[in-house]
Amino acid sequence: MEDKRNIQIIEWEHLDKKKFYVFGVAMTMMIRVSVYPFTLIRTRLQVQKGKSLYHGTFDAFIKILRADGVTGLYRGFLVNTFTLISGQCYVTTYELTRKFVADYSQSNTVKSLVAGGSASLVAQSITVPIDVVSQHLMMQRKGERMGRFQVRGSPEGRGVVAFGQTKDIIRQILRADGLRGFYRGYVASLLTYIPNSAVWWPFYHFYAEQISYLCPTECPHIVFQAVSGPLAAATASVLTNPMDVIRTRVQVEGKSSIILTFRQLMAEEGPWGLMKGLSARIISATPSSIVIVVGYESLKKLSLRPELVDSRHCYQRFTDCYKRLYQLQPEMTQRIYDKFITQLQTSVREEISEIKAEGNLEAVLNALDKIVEDRKDQEEPAWRPSGNPEADLRSALVPYFRQQRDALQRHVRKQEAENRRLAEAVVAGRQQVQELQRRGQARQQAWQVSARPYPRAQTPGPGGHDLVLVGVTWGSPHNCSPVALKRVHQDDV
Repeated sequence: MEDKRNIQIIEWEHLDKKKFYVFGVAMTMMIRVSVYPFTLIRTRLQVQKGKSLYHGTFDAFIKILRADGVTGLYRGFLVNTFTLISGQCYVTTYELTRKFVADYSQSNTVKSLVAGGSASLVAQSITVPIDVVSQHLMMQRKGERMGRFQVRGSPEGRGVVAFGQTKDIIRQILRADGLRGFYRGYVASLLTYIPNSAVWWPFYHFYAEQISYLCPTECPHIVFQAVSGPLAAATASVLTNPMDVIRTRVQVEGKSSIILTFRQLMAEEGPWGLMKGLSARIISATPSSIVIVVGYESLKKLSLRPELVDSRHCYQRFTDCYKRLYQLQPEMTQRIYDKFITQLQTSVREEISEIKAEGNLEAVLNALDKIVEDRKDQEEPAWRPSGNPEADLRSALVPYFRQQRDALQRHVRKQEAENRRLAEAVVAGRQQVQELQRRGQARQQAWQVSARPYPRAQTPGPGGHDLVLVGVTWGSPHNCSPVALKRVHQDDV
């Protein structure tokens, strides 16, 4: 049984970067397609005054679908896909920061907090200009202006956003605010997404650990990880939604002051205005969190370096051997394991360096080549060190234990054959005994039937006694034994 608290985290140095980025782009695109409509709805709900147009998430979804069709739910999507670049920068910064912080703290919460905030800082520097353009496109509704800028409609008059309309938005932003217009709300974005990211990861690990105590032992890790992701997203959304409302208004309405925007919002709509679009934000964050948790962890497993694929459960087996220590001091167990692996790898490198220094490397390689040549016609490959101590040890021990297993299997088969022979002999002996018993019983019954006693004859004898003649036949009537004479007293008869 695996220990539910033992959730191994795959770090940056374990990954094949090429596979990681290719799979990462595909996964991020899938997430964007699934949650973008709710991102658009959230933006419109946060910008509108009170409930002038939409009364909630579901109402906005129905009205947009009726007015603009499915394409209306994806206004600005093509522009928004450029944020895939920032997504890859985010995960790269997150993993590298975790690696850096690990030199100073082994606490998973500290690593996640610092890495999440740093990753969001880098990502927002790339995302904000794209978000500004994308949000203005989101606010276009059949030629109606909900934001600061108006784009030209399509020839059909349906208001479908085209690439030319994106250029219209960019020109109008440049004309109105210059290059600074693309970073309008940058500080508000940082104040929104840095706390959101910094809070999400620690809460995710916290929920995963707490739920692991409640799940049955047979429950796989991926189940309670998938539950922990949405819980962390909901928590982070509630905590950061007020700042997200202010950020959206600053970027779309062109306001220059976060404080003035906050005061105006409080004056117009009160404290509840800070929670506008919260349900849409949670709905948008929930599936993305599930995909991030399940997909991101699966992505890292798929992106493991080839030499680490077979040994990624090494830490699991290590903690199984020292379960009591792990239960009492999980962080210390991790440090001991890392130190053990580091020293083992260092020893291997030193051994190789000594061989090089002694000038025996060529001889060793030639010996290995000879082994390969001698065994090229055999089914199992010749042994070579892989650089993975666990795999090397296994490759050396497995053939020996296989030989022992084969020898034991041969001995068992031989003993089973001997046991079968003895069992057959016992059965045959029992049958012979039963046959002898049957014959004995038959002869006994025949004797009882054939035995006939002769009648008694009394003859006076000397001394006042009678002679009683008793005749008994033995066997058949033709084979009679001599008559037994017995002197008995008259009173005895």
